[in-house]
Amino acid sequence: MPRWIARSRSAARAALLLLPLAACAGHAPPPAPLLAPTIGADVPAIRAAVTAFILGETQGDETVDTLLAPGADFVAGGVGVAQRPRLAGVPAPGTGAVDDLRIQVAGEYAWVVAGYGWMGRDPAGAERGVATFILERHPAGWRIHHVHSSSVARWVR
Repeated sequence: MPRWIARSRSAARAALLLLPLAACAGHAPPPAPLLAPTIGADVPAIRAAVTAFILGETQGDETVDTLLAPGADFVAGGVGVAQRPRLAGVPAPGTGAVDDLRIQVAGEYAWVVAGYGWMGRDPAGAERGVATFILERHPAGWRIHHVHSSSVARWVR
């Protein structure tokens, strides 16, 4: 197993989820778009977990850690992070907003692409970001295993 997979249990799970997709390449008709909205009973709970995490994280609220699976990991702007703030473009506690959520569910796992915003005391310093979340269904509900975020403000101004 490559070292990059062995470093993180959640990364290994994510890689295993994608293996069947790679194996099917060229042998079947193209699948539906990967980020097409999913309709199902799990979507409201997944949406609530990701939204609560983003809003709490942008405010510096430590209670959002209850939404994380043990060993959850974060990559912000291409760098692994372990301390707050854990979302790219969120330099300190402020006000957050969730712009867009695209949710996909496959059995016990879900992945979400979320657009978010952050604003501190100075509105001129507002930031925008995009994050990909990998979640797993637990007995207590959907828990976040991995978050990869990037600040997009410097590209859209």
